[in-house]
Amino acid sequence: MFSELNVNRNLKIIKFGGDFVPPPDSFSHLEAMVDECEDLYPGIDIWFKKKVIPGLEEKNRSALLVYHDSRPIGAAVIRKGEDAKLCSLRVLPEEQKKGLGHLLIALVANEIRSIASHVHFTAPSKLWFELEQFFKCYGFVNNGLAHDQYRLFDQELTCSADFKSIWKGVIDKLPSVIENFTLNDNKTHCDLVFSIRPNFAKQIIDGRKRVEIRRRFSSKWKGASALLYASSPLRQFVGEAVIGDIITGSPEKIWSDWKEELGCTFDEFGSYCNGAPQVSAIVFKEIKPFKDPIPQAQIEHLVQKDLKAPQSFCEVKKQTLWPTALSLSCLMRANL
Repeated sequence: MFSELNVNRNLKIIKFGGDFVPPPDSFSHLEAMVDECEDLYPGIDIWFKKKVIPGLEEKNRSALLVYHDSRPIGAAVIRKGEDAKLCSLRVLPEEQKKGLGHLLIALVANEIRSIASHVHFTAPSKLWFELEQFFKCYGFVNNGLAHDQYRLFDQELTCSADFKSIWKGVIDKLPSVIENFTLNDNKTHCDLVFSIRPNFAKQIIDGRKRVEIRRRFSSKWKGASALLYASSPLRQFVGEAVIGDIITGSPEKIWSDWKEELGCTFDEFGSYCNGAPQVSAIVFKEIKPFKDPIPQAQIEHLVQKDLKAPQSFCEVKKQTLWPTALSLSCLMRANL
């Protein structure tokens, strides 16, 4: 198995380590990407063979490789643990300033968030001063000379950050970093969060229901993307869909036309409409279940804030917590 994150339809990220087995040639591409740093770290090819390969097999290291079409353009290697080490982080010069470095940091942080309290790395002084502002976004500081020195004319520095600072940087930057990405053909941005009772949400995910009824719903949302939320007691994000059509009419007409798609009894339908002169049938298309539902409590724990789920639906606005929640949902699915 391997995990892919498709970005702007032509970028994918492959994860190595433990149970993740890369597709053919990808491992050699990762090795070549790391080996190209030989000028910065003499003997890095030997380190890769003696440390990285066994570490990936033993699950104490993970690696990520970024492709643009079929060309490798970036990579990261992390040694896991309470004091984790960012062993390698590289994006080709012509691909920099496109958010890929921030994306790799976010994916690395998500990989180690349950075990790491600190992260450190070593870097040539020239490289640190070139990228200082990037790393400071995540709380990294220069701690002075490293114990091991690899080059004659450029000092090796050791740099570190506590994981809370790194995660805060990830949370702050993530919505803008991945707003244009797609994850396994799924958008990382949704226009609406749609709250659905668990029994109906399950029917939608299972493909047995594709129409939701709302007493009021604007036709402007036709074509909008929706995050599907199974309400209490589940309180989980279960999938996403596109609003294909919105039909407004009398309850009698809506029931006559859509009763086979509603997933409810006539009595349940009548109880919800409760004498309303008109209701809206919201027709979902392109329904994409999440492989594993994501609990609302998990998102709230990661952002250290309460996430108020809508009674019916809500618009995702930049001034709310929802863009962060959606981007975290994407990040978590990227590492499945």
